Amino acid sequence: MDFLITVALSFGLIVLALLVFRYVGTPVYRVEAVNIQVLLESVLDNTATIGDWDVFIGMRIHQSPELDEIRQQCAMLAETEMTERNGRLLFSDRGRTQLSEILASLGEQTDSGAQQ
Repeated sequence: MDFLITVALSFGLIVLALLVFRYVGTPVYRVEAVNIQVLLESVLDNTATIGDWDVFIGMRIHQSPELDEIRQQCAMLAETEMTERNGRLLFSDRGRTQLSEILASLGEQTDSGAQQ
């Protein structure tokens, strides 16, 4: 008898969760320019982890082609200029210079977007 009650309650809970996701929607991770700025600043401060970087590089940014272009630039830069040590990202001097340039251009984009 306890088994049937457990199965019925589990089934009810699963149906309830599916209904909530159906009408509320599934969670969406949306990358904004400020997220990229914070990540690049933490990379330049040597505080970013490889996990932070992988999440950024591994997911296309559909809502903004400009931000996706920056993501692609960072991915290409990481192939040649990045190493990992103790779970932290390390870029060469050339890589850090290029990341600083990307960060500066990103800052200009967000500043012009905020003025509009």
